[in-house]
Amino acid sequence: MSTVSKRPTLLLVDDCHVERDLYELTLRAEFEVMTATRGSDGLQRAIAEHPDVIVLDVMMPGWDGWETCAKIKSHPITADIPVLLLTSLDDQDLSQHSFAVGASALLNKPCPADQLRQCIYAALDQPGPSRAQTVRPTN
Repeated sequence: MSTVSKRPTLLLVDDCHVERDLYELTLRAEFEVMTATRGSDGLQRAIAEHPDVIVLDVMMPGWDGWETCAKIKSHPITADIPVLLLTSLDDQDLSQHSFAVGASALLNKPCPADQLRQCIYAALDQPGPSRAQTVRPTN
């Protein structure tokens, strides 16, 4: 008897189509990737689809990544989903704020695909409330 392994589902929310498309292209071999362009759309998609993990851009029009993360974490259907935030801003205070709204990790853009993939798998392996981490790009 063979067992079919279900690939993890990932919701990628980013208003920049170039970055969103690039991350989707590099991650779709290992994940079922869904996308949204705004925080409000991402929340609705998360409620409807309940992905295994969510990757949010911080700087978006309308709800930014922090507000979207807080709404995801406060909704009973989506509260258990790990959320990773991506930012091009470089400020240590952002880490504390990100974790305060429930993010599992804050990664700096540009984030190499291998590093993002590693953080996604780490978030998927964490039981219960996730342990927050900040990941700085490697040069």
